Amino acid sequence: MTTGVLTDKAVVDIGVLATRGYSDSINRWQPTMNWLEQQIPGYYFRLHPLTLEQLSQAVAAQELDFVITNPGQSVLLARQYSLSWLATLKSRLNAGEPMQVGSALVVRSESSLQHLQDLRHKRLGIVSTQAFGGYLTLVYEARLKQIDLPSYVAEIQSLGFPLDNLLYRLRDGSIDAAVVPVCQLEQMAAEGLIDAGHYRVLDNQAPAGFACEVSTRLYPNWSMAKTSRAGQGLAKQLTLALLALPEDSEAAKMSGSLGWTTAVSQLAIDKLLKDLDLHPLQAPWWQRALQWLKAHSHWGWSLLALLVLLNGYHFWLEYSFSRRGRELAKAQRQLSENLSLLEHAQRAAVAGELGASLAHELNQPLAAIGNYCHGASVRLQQGQLDKLPLALEQIQAEVGRAHGIIQRLRGLLKKRPPQKQLQPFSPLLSETLILLGHELEKQAIRVDWQIVGEESPMQLDTVAMQQLLLNLLKNAIEALAEEPKAERIIALRLDYQSQPGKLLLEVQDNGPGLKQDGKSLMQAFTSTKTDGLGLGLVICREIAESHGGSISLLQPPEGGCLVTVVLA
Repeated sequence: MTTGVLTDKAVVDIGVLATRGYSDSINRWQPTMNWLEQQIPGYYFRLHPLTLEQLSQAVAAQELDFVITNPGQSVLLARQYSLSWLATLKSRLNAGEPMQVGSALVVRSESSLQHLQDLRHKRLGIVSTQAFGGYLTLVYEARLKQIDLPSYVAEIQSLGFPLDNLLYRLRDGSIDAAVVPVCQLEQMAAEGLIDAGHYRVLDNQAPAGFACEVSTRLYPNWSMAKTSRAGQGLAKQLTLALLALPEDSEAAKMSGSLGWTTAVSQLAIDKLLKDLDLHPLQAPWWQRALQWLKAHSHWGWSLLALLVLLNGYHFWLEYSFSRRGRELAKAQRQLSENLSLLEHAQRAAVAGELGASLAHELNQPLAAIGNYCHGASVRLQQGQLDKLPLALEQIQAEVGRAHGIIQRLRGLLKKRPPQKQLQPFSPLLSETLILLGHELEKQAIRVDWQIVGEESPMQLDTVAMQQLLLNLLKNAIEALAEEPKAERIIALRLDYQSQPGKLLLEVQDNGPGLKQDGKSLMQAFTSTKTDGLGLGLVICREIAESHGGSISLLQPPEGGCLVTVVLA
């Protein structure tokens, strides 16, 4: 309170929240100032229309004696500064009850929006994120419906005071919806500033007899409070003057009320601000955590030690997993190398076992070459030169045959990484049968084979496939050698029809059959032969799996052994 320059009266500064601008605030609240001057002689009540920020700054700087503001800001100010609430406006719209503040969610009349839930990805206009009736009450209403309004909408435009701009921007299509204090829409329509028919209020929940539509529950009306700058005596006089204001007085009408009543509880506003984490006495989470740690230091240190131990254990586990991973990768590489060596050694062993067959195969072209050379020599002596070209061609053919046999042996013995190429399977089978020809002839074994369906080329490793066929056929030959049958048969079947896109190879003999279960024979170092290592079928399985397939053994009802290989 200060002394006036142009008058001998003491000046009382009263700040008011100017929601609709300076002029509207003067028109609305100056009659109340005049009433106070009539009731309290010797004082000049000076009105200061201010924005939200300006009002807070003026209270903090102790530039005001009294303030008139909405309930949201009243709680924010009262919990930060020394304010004493004196009186609350009685609502002209709510039968004199002091409950009138709320938010109206307004859209254009032709809008497709029907409820608050329809605001997803829409543009929302508000006066300020700190405005109580113009924003926070609707945010709280949305929170009660499990909607986080700030992240729910596409954009929030804070347009500031005056509030009229919100409805103008909504009318022009700059925003999809606007949040205004209760009765703002009806008041502007009554003043002829807008056409009420162009707007709609969503989710109206106004109580019976309430003259305005509202989208939220109602909260206490505007109130007047004393700051620390004003004296108690003046505050008592001012309170009595406000309570004595007649309902039909000009000051009551201009403030849109039925006068004043004693200050009402602000508990509902406290709860709203607390639930929104906006209460001025509500410390940030990290401050609350520090306060708890100070009050429970022993638990805090225990928790810190536990976190350190957990982090240390986590890093140890990561290190262990990384080391184990490297060891497993190294072991896998070693296994692959060992398997490659085993395959090579097994091929060499098979080649050694095929020595007699290879010698027999090579003897034929060598003997033929010798005969042709002798015949050519005789023809030369007899002067029959016209017979020499045919003899030389026959010699060349036999040389090519011998070369092919040697090349197949070299390919089998050569150690090199797998090399797949697109080729048919039947030629590989024919070449393998040639390698085993002497052995088959020696054991008097007949080989029957057929192709079912149309043969198509596949991605095959030539040497690996020959090794697989040699193993399977040698097993069949050795099994038949033990069987004193008059007719020994190995039946081969290439099936391209049963499983489209795959080759089904069947090798069946009419020998004594399996002495152990087929699955156990597929395990490493399991063999029914006295001198066997038990690696042949294991290598066959690895070769089949490397070609996207599988291998299985079973004993058919008619006896013998049936090996089935599937290649993809």
